[in-house]
Amino acid sequence: MTDVTPLRSLRLRTPRLELRLGDRSELEELAGVASGGVHPPHEMPFAVPWTDAVGDPRFVEDFVGFHERALTEWTPASWTLNLLVFADGRPVGTQSVGAEGFAVARTVHTGSWLGSESQGRGLGTEMRAAVLELAFTGLGARAARSGWLESGAAQSARVSARLGYHETGSHVERPRGEPVLHHDLLLEQEAWACPFALEIGGVEPCLPLFGAVSG
Repeated sequence: MTDVTPLRSLRLRTPRLELRLGDRSELEELAGVASGGVHPPHEMPFAVPWTDAVGDPRFVEDFVGFHERALTEWTPASWTLNLLVFADGRPVGTQSVGAEGFAVARTVHTGSWLGSESQGRGLGTEMRAAVLELAFTGLGARAARSGWLESGAAQSARVSARLGYHETGSHVERPRGEPVLHHDLLLEQEAWACPFALEIGGVEPCLPLFGAVSG
């Protein structure tokens, strides 16, 4: 098992948010945020419809387990960093960044969600920009991939456009069994400019874990 201890000290700070890994109590609190609502019930913005499990007796335990497995299964060749997003000291959502074979491909992918009460305030842009700055400036990424589903990710599409992504194609996903078009997006390093001042702390000891190199 890879020793991921250095990741516990990684901090991303934006004007309004802090992004970092969470402990079990914080993950349980965040599961409560998710249970309070992430999107309208008739919409599904995720390729994996995990929010449909809200209300299941095992939802909190499965939610925490998902985050814990991402760390226990971590290798420099295949990793996903699921950062908790804190506003005013409380968890309000998550922002992930991950990669396969980053040492060669230098390409990351991102995903995120915010509790309903925290939406509509520009926080989605802030948290995505934070991990993009980590990827491009901190890790030396060449490109970042993202996307959105036509079944309910209009906000994600707006955030992507605001940050400079362009569409490269599309494919079909079936989160609830029915086909839904997924728009594939790409952002190249040359087009990236962080829209605000951002503090990144603790990244240097983490570089080997990402398959990145210093400098």
